[in-house]
Amino acid sequence: MNTDRRISVKAFLRRRGFPMIILIPVLLSCLPCRGRDAEQLPGASEVTQRVIERSQAVARAAQVPPYTYQKRALRESLDATGRPLTSEEKLYQVTLIEGRPFNRLVKIQGRELSSEESRREDAREAKFRRRFISADAKEPAARKEGVMTPELLGRYQFAVEQRVVLSHRPTLVLTFKPKVENLPSKTVQDKLLNRLAGKLWIDEVDADPARLEASLVEPVSVGWFGMLGSLSRFDVSMERQRMPDGVWINTKQALLIQGRKLTATMRFRSTEESSGFQKVEVTPAGGLIGLGDAAP
Repeated sequence: MNTDRRISVKAFLRRRGFPMIILIPVLLSCLPCRGRDAEQLPGASEVTQRVIERSQAVARAAQVPPYTYQKRALRESLDATGRPLTSEEKLYQVTLIEGRPFNRLVKIQGRELSSEESRREDAREAKFRRRFISADAKEPAARKEGVMTPELLGRYQFAVEQRVVLSHRPTLVLTFKPKVENLPSKTVQDKLLNRLAGKLWIDEVDADPARLEASLVEPVSVGWFGMLGSLSRFDVSMERQRMPDGVWINTKQALLIQGRKLTATMRFRSTEESSGFQKVEVTPAGGLIGLGDAAP
């Protein structure tokens, strides 16, 4: 049946005078366009450079719209099967100060803070503000560079895999893995960063990270020949949300760690989820006035 149909189509085209050379481009246009899409993807170096420039611009911004929201953090110690042994839940009121989130603890395991705990939080906030709010034009170098620095991204090999739509916005999906040579390895943080690989979702318009998934490619030893401890598993994920005025805020974070501290095995999971985003106005006295829900 199918053979007869192909013969009849070919005969029809011959009778109608359709040259095959004209038909070929038509047939090719019906094929999947994966090759053309791949050609339109930007290079990894171009994307990471835009991410660095965006991070620097946000860090150096003279005024960043302040936001406040709640963050619920849960930390659990786990047994060998991954079931919780103990857990502690904390509730924070988060405010963006100069574009950086300050987490003010407001509840522990559902209870309000004591007077002494509240005073400690006041002192923490005052110290945080002194660090990032200054009339001095000579800002710290870290403040000017932002979070996504050339040194951080320079540790990895990136590849742009595809373009997707995330939260109704065009987003580039990048894979990354550690470079093989010339990686700084002076601190425990260096050793950890040098062994992470995963995926990074970059908002194509804003060049801001929208999502991250990473895990260890090999264990990390701590101390002399690993005698102080080691990490055999480190899984981290993060999701971010864009506010209507272009500010990006972390909405979900998860961390799973498994390793050894001296001779004891440790396993714990930490999850954070934010909600109730509200844009606020700073009063002349330094107070905050809510301006309504800021969710897109």
